[in-house]
Amino acid sequence: MARIIAFVLAAAMLAGATQVAAADVKVRTCALTKGIECIPDEACVEWTMQEMGLPRFVRIDLDAKTITSLDKEIARTSKIATVDRLERLTVLHGTELRGWSAALGDSGALTLSASGDAEGFIVFGNCISP
Repeated sequence: MARIIAFVLAAAMLAGATQVAAADVKVRTCALTKGIECIPDEACVEWTMQEMGLPRFVRIDLDAKTITSLDKEIARTSKIATVDRLERLTVLHGTELRGWSAALGDSGALTLSASGDAEGFIVFGNCISP
């Protein structure tokens, strides 16, 4: 019985440590997987990253406040203006040709939205810690 209790306590401690570790991750490598463009009075259209002129892979560095393309064909770095931490979610904000925000879930999910003059974009992806 003591072994079972010790195992349950150890498992609970590890689960808690995993959640804290996910929140403390400062660098993530992400694959951008799906992009959607929406324009008023028109249907939204799905595009590939290449068609949208976006890299397929990026590195997000929260300490340096940068998002850097890992694709050699698209050499680009974007500055992150602010980083906010919510429960199980890190939210990034910035501007570059339009306003944008990105939500990084502790699960590894990435959702990026950008808006401009009568246009909106949503990009989905998945991230890992290097």
